[in-house]
Amino acid sequence: MPLYEYRCESCGHAFEILRGLHEKDEDVICPRCGQKRAERLMSAFSSAKGSSSSSSLSSCGTGKFT
Repeated sequence: MPLYEYRCESCGHAFEILRGLHEKDEDVICPRCGQKRAERLMSAFSSAKGSSSSSSLSSCGTGKFT
């Protein structure tokens, strides 16, 4: 289940919610003020640009299989 980030347009509170893909566009209630005026944010991970150091990361260490 994806983790979505939101910011309340009423009070400015930023928060995260685990929601199913079919729920992502449904109204979100701010946990601080209770308003239904939250906008979905682009996560820092998905909007970050790659760097030369990111290509050295590998989930299996050397990249070789034995």
